[in-house]
Amino acid sequence: MSSGREPVVLLQDSVFRVRQFVQPLTPGAAEALHADPYVAPNAAGIDAESEYAFCATADRAHVWRSNSANPTCYTFPIPASSDRRAVHCTLLPRPLNESAEPALLLANAQGEVRFWDVVSDAFTTPEAEIVHTQLPLEHGEVLTAAARIDVRPAPLTQPSQAVYATSAARLFRVHAYVHRGEHHLVHSVYTEHKGLLSRFFQSAPGAAGSGTITRLAVGAASADALHVHLYALSAHAVQVWRVPIAGSGAASHQPKHLVDDDQLHKTIASRAMYASGRRYSNAAGAQLQLVDIAPMSAHRIAVLYADQSDVSSSAAAYGLALVGVAADGTLGVEQVRPLAYRRANDPRALPRLAVSESAPPTAFVAFDDALVTQLLGDTAGGAVEESVVLKPGENRVLGAALVLAPGAPGASAVRWAAQTSHSGVLLVDMDVAHAARIAEEQQPTSPTMHAARVARLQERLEKGVWYGEDAANPLQLDTLPDDLDTDLLQAAVENISRALVRGELAAMRASVDLRTALAQRVACCVRLIALVGENGYLMRLARTLRLQLRSDAELLAGAGDLWRFFDDSVQSGTHAAHLLPAAIHTALGPQRTPHDTERFFFEHELEQMPALLAALLAAVQPRTDDARAVVEATRLVLALRFGAARFRTEHGEAYALEATPAVAYEPWYAHASSIELLETLFRATLHTLQRGAKGVKVAELRTQLCALAEFTMDTYDARLVFLTAAAADGDGSGPALEATRAAYDHARPALLHPLLDAGRADKAFALAEQHHDFKTLTALCFAAAPEDAAGGKRAKHTHPAAAAHEPAEVRVESYLDRYGMPFAEELYQYYIQHGAFRKLFEPQPEHAELVLAFLESHPQYRRMAWVHDVLLGRFDRASATLRVCAREESDDFRAKQSMLSLGKLAHLATLPDLDTALAAPQEQAALEAFDDALDLVHVQNRLRDRWAHAAHTAHTAPEAAAERVVQTVAPRLDAWPATRALFVMLATQLLAGHVASGEALVDLLTLQDPAYAAPASDTALTDFAIAAQVYVRIDAPAEHKQTLLATLWRRLYLQDDWYAASSTAQKTDQGVLEEVRSTVAFATVQAVLANESTAHVLLSPEQVCASAPPSVEELAARFPGVPHVQLTQLHDEWEAEHAQLAEVVEQTKLSSFFAQVLAQPVSDAVPAEDRTALAHEVDEDDDMHDTPWAERALPGYAEFDAPVDIEAGI
Repeated sequence: MSSGREPVVLLQDSVFRVRQFVQPLTPGAAEALHADPYVAPNAAGIDAESEYAFCATADRAHVWRSNSANPTCYTFPIPASSDRRAVHCTLLPRPLNESAEPALLLANAQGEVRFWDVVSDAFTTPEAEIVHTQLPLEHGEVLTAAARIDVRPAPLTQPSQAVYATSAARLFRVHAYVHRGEHHLVHSVYTEHKGLLSRFFQSAPGAAGSGTITRLAVGAASADALHVHLYALSAHAVQVWRVPIAGSGAASHQPKHLVDDDQLHKTIASRAMYASGRRYSNAAGAQLQLVDIAPMSAHRIAVLYADQSDVSSSAAAYGLALVGVAADGTLGVEQVRPLAYRRANDPRALPRLAVSESAPPTAFVAFDDALVTQLLGDTAGGAVEESVVLKPGENRVLGAALVLAPGAPGASAVRWAAQTSHSGVLLVDMDVAHAARIAEEQQPTSPTMHAARVARLQERLEKGVWYGEDAANPLQLDTLPDDLDTDLLQAAVENISRALVRGELAAMRASVDLRTALAQRVACCVRLIALVGENGYLMRLARTLRLQLRSDAELLAGAGDLWRFFDDSVQSGTHAAHLLPAAIHTALGPQRTPHDTERFFFEHELEQMPALLAALLAAVQPRTDDARAVVEATRLVLALRFGAARFRTEHGEAYALEATPAVAYEPWYAHASSIELLETLFRATLHTLQRGAKGVKVAELRTQLCALAEFTMDTYDARLVFLTAAAADGDGSGPALEATRAAYDHARPALLHPLLDAGRADKAFALAEQHHDFKTLTALCFAAAPEDAAGGKRAKHTHPAAAAHEPAEVRVESYLDRYGMPFAEELYQYYIQHGAFRKLFEPQPEHAELVLAFLESHPQYRRMAWVHDVLLGRFDRASATLRVCAREESDDFRAKQSMLSLGKLAHLATLPDLDTALAAPQEQAALEAFDDALDLVHVQNRLRDRWAHAAHTAHTAPEAAAERVVQTVAPRLDAWPATRALFVMLATQLLAGHVASGEALVDLLTLQDPAYAAPASDTALTDFAIAAQVYVRIDAPAEHKQTLLATLWRRLYLQDDWYAASSTAQKTDQGVLEEVRSTVAFATVQAVLANESTAHVLLSPEQVCASAPPSVEELAARFPGVPHVQLTQLHDEWEAEHAQLAEVVEQTKLSSFFAQVLAQPVSDAVPAEDRTALAHEVDEDDDMHDTPWAERALPGYAEFDAPVDIEAGI
């Protein structure tokens, strides 16, 4: 704020320059200016010609020179009116010379007029000698407006005359003249209170009715300089008068009343409502009032109107009507231009209108809280409106005028001076020509429309950013319109942010104090985001832009700290004074720069910060053993990063962003070179600390180590988020993302564990927590902090979860409480990897659910999950888990057997009453599922033992043992190489202890020679009978099982020599029967029929022949990994096997023998436990033995012919 000095610039852009000039005034004048208009009405203004200012109250007026640094205040008394209206103050120019004082006319509401020849007469003229006159007002009639009649250009002797209007719609002319050395006042009436004018204005004596004249305006003089047009404005009408100028030779002429136009406001209302999309009506038109009038030329005027017809808004809509004036005074509306600015219409503080004589002419509308301008030229089209607004509060514009500005009339520069109540005089200089060019460029038809609108909005924002810093600035610079285009706003905001980084803000001045300049740029960044946020536009900005704004501000803040550190280093002569300049020269390259390259970089090239960091990296990499260079480089980097981090801490919330927002924008600190630099400095600092280099402080090295670890992890986070977003956008960042993620996984423990050795466990834990690195946090919990090697002190522990005396278990429990499952995942993995199963299975009660959730979400840990279930008494879950584990087990058949046994036991533990529960069919079915699976394991175990005894495979490698087994138990497979190879493959897996599938067991059991397939004793089952029992326990698709069943019976029927059995010559019936009963097929069929679980799977030779062997595709699905050539050979061999059986059926009595076998009673002499090697129990009371053939209903789907008479067959 200025007081008695040069005006202070409040804002400046390409169109406006606003300055404030505060003068020391007398207490009376200051009190008059500060008066509350609703308690003590006042009026003020500035005379355009003399630039004298005044402020009038009800009983006096104060006058002073508005452009003087220390003005003299003149006070002029006058009796107050009964309603305490402010008096009318009219300054009359006396242009005898440039310093001539004006004369003064002062009139109160009751019509008393006083005259002072010069304002300085206020000090010398006694009350009794004041020249005065009384206007003949009627009862209740008061003065409402005043105007001075001038001649332009002014002659050497300007006549002193004024016109006063009254509430009764009368006009009085007051003329001051000199006669015989004395001043006199003379008045005359332009019109009387009757006739057409009286009927037109509907004036009532004693009241300011609707016909009250509110404003007077005097137009330009006629061509002969003898007459002027006088315009008298009321709320709904305009009078036009042609009046003579005193002293012009036409003084004897009478004023001529040209027009009484009471239709003008209707025309304006109609066109204004049409422009806003509303229909005109008389009632709505009555809500439009004419507020002020200003001549533009001899044939054109501008009328300011206020439209309150919109009931949806409490604010009035203002606008300008350009009206043509014909030679006879007739008025015609040419254009109606609405104003965007709105405010409530207060009849005690009506806005005032002035129009400049510039090219193009410009309307200046002075509200009590704002100045609104609009170009009136044809090119602008009313498209661009500018405003200068005062801050809310007591301050207001009391009066204003267009004063003489540099240049002649008609020039492009216009100056508007306003007297305010609390802020002195505001001088607003407007470059009208430039404003017109901007208006033209912003037209929709202009090719530069978007860029021009962005540039103008950018200037508006810059005003708030740069000039809004001063709290004493009376202008409201932090408001934006409610309907801003978001795209324009984003472009303007981004441009300002970039300009701040480059040091190119238009209002910014060059400064030798770079510290202050950088601080100012940071403050501008803060005000920029605050300005956007306070106007409700923050969340309309894209997240990418908000991140860019924050990144730019952090860059400036960091650069400020870096410059301060460098500047101090230059003064102290440290190594950094040489390291940074060399890096700056490398970063800028050979481009031409001023002599002071370092200062130039910080002023204009901060966008090259990533290149500067890369240059520092190149300078440090070959010198990592130089402790001094490492420490100084680290100081530089940390100064930069600490400054940026401090800004984020203090102002980060203003951007409404998380620490690392997921957007495809790469901040200056997130470049790969920044990570590499930080990691290089970390390793070098750690190496310096470990080797105890001289000349450096251990405490500083520890602090640097912690800071480098922190910023490295922050940078990794930022880069990963950027690459993730970029990869999602499809820009090919996927490989870089994976590489960075892998590098970060490797870097985290390498960054945090050394902090323990450096005695900074507190920082290690804090960083692990901050970045949710729970894997490293778990390892830190169980890592022992060593003694301080240098000082023999305990490692520093200040973190609440890392106190030196605090056991790891306590820290672990606190982290489980704080982070829950994310930390539990890494903790339990750690337990498993280190064999700490007891810790895993004995959690605190409140954490038992975490262990359960962990085990449920990791199927690979099912083998231990059941232990946790048992410990919790959840036997049903333990049983189900063990069953699943057994089903998935393929490597160890003994492990599978154990799982099944434990699973069955756990299931039994769930039964409250064992005897009752076992009687229930569903429980029997559940137990049978375990028994069936155990039976298959039992078969595998029995087969292994049998082969070990027969082929002596003990202590032999599985592959060699399998070869020995095939040579021993299946030598006939030598003729079938593919089948032999399959047998060796399956036998190798079985002998190695792997779990054999049911299909594999069927193949192994049915491919042995008859000597091994036959029962070992009369009480034993054949391998084929065992295979049948294995078959019924297989869980496989029906079509696969059908093929496997046919294979089983085909191989059975080929086991015996049916050609020999069919040769019955020289054989008795009993001999034939005995020979049939001695076959493997007979024993197998007997055993299959004796067991209810297998009876239904019996197939006759004919049914087997009707079932084709498996195709190559089926074999490939069953034996994945087997070469296709081998599968084809296998298929061919099994086709040959199938053909062989068909030939046997056709050429032998196999079918008849099979029928005879069926006719034989099933023997029950074999004990159940031997006859059913796999089943737990077989019904030994089979009453089907004595049933006649015709009455037997065999289970299953096999259809057999009735047995034929053996003798008949023979």
